[in-house]
Amino acid sequence: MSNNLSTLYKIILVFSAKVGKGIGGLFLTWALARKYGAFGSGLFFIPYTFAFLSALIAQLGLGNACMKFAPVLKKEDPDNLSFLWTFTLIAVGLFSGGLVATVYIFPEFFSELIFKISDRTDYVLYAAPIIFFWGLTYLIIFFRQSLGDISGITVIENTVIPWGMLLIALSTFVVDMSVLHYVLCITALFAISFTYAFISTRNKYCLRFTLNLNSSLTVRDIAVYCAPLLVIAVAQNSLVWINTLILGGIGSVADSAVFVSGMRVAMSISILLYTFNSVYVPHISAAYANNDNSIIEDLYRDITCSLSLFSFVILGLSLMYSDLIMEAFGSDYDGGTGCLIYLILGNVFSCYIGPVGYILLMAGRSRLEAFNTMLALIVNGVLCLVLYKTMGVSGAGAAFFWAFVLVNIMRYIQCRKILNLRWMNPMQARIVAVQALFCVAYLCIMQFDLNREMIAGLFVVLYGIINFRTIRDLVAKMQLTREI
Repeated sequence: MSNNLSTLYKIILVFSAKVGKGIGGLFLTWALARKYGAFGSGLFFIPYTFAFLSALIAQLGLGNACMKFAPVLKKEDPDNLSFLWTFTLIAVGLFSGGLVATVYIFPEFFSELIFKISDRTDYVLYAAPIIFFWGLTYLIIFFRQSLGDISGITVIENTVIPWGMLLIALSTFVVDMSVLHYVLCITALFAISFTYAFISTRNKYCLRFTLNLNSSLTVRDIAVYCAPLLVIAVAQNSLVWINTLILGGIGSVADSAVFVSGMRVAMSISILLYTFNSVYVPHISAAYANNDNSIIEDLYRDITCSLSLFSFVILGLSLMYSDLIMEAFGSDYDGGTGCLIYLILGNVFSCYIGPVGYILLMAGRSRLEAFNTMLALIVNGVLCLVLYKTMGVSGAGAAFFWAFVLVNIMRYIQCRKILNLRWMNPMQARIVAVQALFCVAYLCIMQFDLNREMIAGLFVVLYGIINFRTIRDLVAKMQLTREI
């Protein structure tokens, strides 16, 4: 996809991709929950989460390295892209392949690790190839994003993965398969995604396998920058999904399934953050490379105002219908409403603060970001162990919330000190003031026995009308075309 597209057009494409993937994953979660209950869906999601998390770790943070270095390398010599392509694929391929081989050599150990039972090795073995396929696919998506190209996202995450998940989910009502076979189907889906991503990217950019680098940057420069990114990759992705494995270890398979279902719903809000990150971060990287802090400040302002404005709508509707959302998964999920609310609030807080973690990385502060994410992971893990004993599965959600609040506040303070970024501005103040009025009005309305659907409808309509000028101004800025 051409880089000569407006920011708004890119945002729409990436958002539709993430929504499609989210709907596919959410529907698969619902279908398995309805057919196999919390225990059966837990048998699916625990090995899948383990493999998916391992794949994100196996990416070694090299995707973020592409976001940082690709614009610079391309500017110095377009052939450097082939070096970056080769270097990153070899590193991730060898590491992820080694992880898969380790799982196959010691399946009982990993079964005991994630299930606390050593005789569920089949689930682990069937899911293990995801580590290789998704690790490389995710890297390729980052590679294309770093060049301002989002077509890899729109096809892989808007077509292949969501439609594949929808077909697998629908098959639960047609074909009588075991949970183990659904794990195998998902593994095959990720294999197809990798095959498409690899072939299409290589052909589009005429990439070849070479380790020749013609740049002022050296391999050592890239390696030194990437070392902390491995820590970040481990901590950042573990921060989101580690509670699933903790609950499977100290709690129950059913509680893990409840947490996964809540997280799937809550992550619908983070789709907004991911969308704006995907489109804006390469421009932030290019601006930092040109020492243009004013552009970074403008981009950060546009991102945070947009995320604050639109995430509030998803937050309001999600909180209004949180009980019905969890009930839709079945009776085993009734107790997950509290967990869902905490997970939603954590993701909304991340949206409000904006892409401060990515900005630190683009500013070359990878070691500082590694410290941030590791601290948040430790806080999340400790709180999950403590709060689960007193609050049940809601405690896992609360641990996630407080960890996200902590890490994002730290990131913002650091960005303000390093780049003088400011979250509050006249537009942001107007947005927050309107949202505060809506919160007060909602608390007053809740004193009366009014129809929930009527309240939700009025909320969306009035919110759009009152913020019409703000929405118009933000859309006008998004219609600009930015070159990398």
